[in-house]
Amino acid sequence: MEAPTGQAVFEDCDLGDGSSVPSDFPKSSLAPPGSEEHVLACGLSTQLNALGEPSLFPLPRATEVYRLLWLRSGAHPVSVRFERQGDTGQLRGAQTGGKALGDPGELLEESSAVVSSAQVKDLVARIEATHLWDPPSSPSTLPSIDSGSLWVFEGARAGQYRVRVFQRDALAHEPAFGALGRALLAASGLHVQGGVY
Repeated sequence: MEAPTGQAVFEDCDLGDGSSVPSDFPKSSLAPPGSEEHVLACGLSTQLNALGEPSLFPLPRATEVYRLLWLRSGAHPVSVRFERQGDTGQLRGAQTGGKALGDPGELLEESSAVVSSAQVKDLVARIEATHLWDPPSSPSTLPSIDSGSLWVFEGARAGQYRVRVFQRDALAHEPAFGALGRALLAASGLHVQGGVY
């Protein structure tokens, strides 16, 4: 989706302690429009804020960046961001002490690394295999973490933004996204507890 005009983002998200964070997602990008989508956007934005992650929407046109947010019902939230600069890039990983979409907890671990030219080629090939940049379709259902995990893939390049959200069972039918998620987790250097599901 290109940066739309008008009210494209949700109102700020109340954290329940008198503070708030901006929603990191454009309206109608996560689920059918409505208050339930706003609740989901706020839950995801709260996790990203705790992980020290910036919003990817909107970004300057010259930026190319991808991010995975991985939430599990019984384990810590994890994010991995890949910023591409031509044939090189940078990775940043983070993990908090929370669980699922609840209280995100404190930052437990953070990692960063320069990505080699070979790693960039591999990650870009994996991203292209997902067809993330194909024209977006409107989400038809509200994603839930009830399946055990929620995988949120974001991308921003040339002034465009895409987000795809998968529940654990749906990710099994999207092997290219599953492979990309596992590659990002492996490259992050984070000490992720438990299996990848």
